[in-house]
Amino acid sequence: MTASIAEPYPQLPQRPVLRRLVDVLPRATPATVTLPPATALPAADPAAAVLADRVLRAAVEILGGRRPARQLSAVLGPDLLTYLVSLQMTAGHLKPRVRKVLAQHHAGGALEAVALVTLTTGVRALAARFDKHGNRWQCTALQLRLTTGDFKAANGRRHNQQHRPLT
Repeated sequence: MTASIAEPYPQLPQRPVLRRLVDVLPRATPATVTLPPATALPAADPAAAVLADRVLRAAVEILGGRRPARQLSAVLGPDLLTYLVSLQMTAGHLKPRVRKVLAQHHAGGALEAVALVTLTTGVRALAARFDKHGNRWQCTALQLRLTTGDFKAANGRRHNQQHRPLT
């Protein structure tokens, strides 16, 4: 059987019709449209990101025992230096190395940075917050979360050092 030109094409399922949202949504009058107030983010300070990178890399070197903690005393407060030294005693044997440092500016003259740190037990994040005081940046918060495996590795190392036979 042959098809003639006069026969209609077989019916295909209807395809949805795409319409612009402007044509579908009701028109808003100019009086009802309110825009939120514009908040200007501070201009990114490239020197702050460089400072954060250097401070976090130095902090990881302090954790590994390759640098004295007093070298960061101009940027870290005494409580953060104490925290860093206590982390060194706990995680120093885990051979910390920096993979990458990321920094992000926030409103209000703040910068948050994170260093991805490789330990023998896995990858951790060393987070820091920097606030601008006058024309200087100061590290106001520093945190490294260790796992129970990190602590067990630290305790096992101490236990092995205490009970090592003398040769």
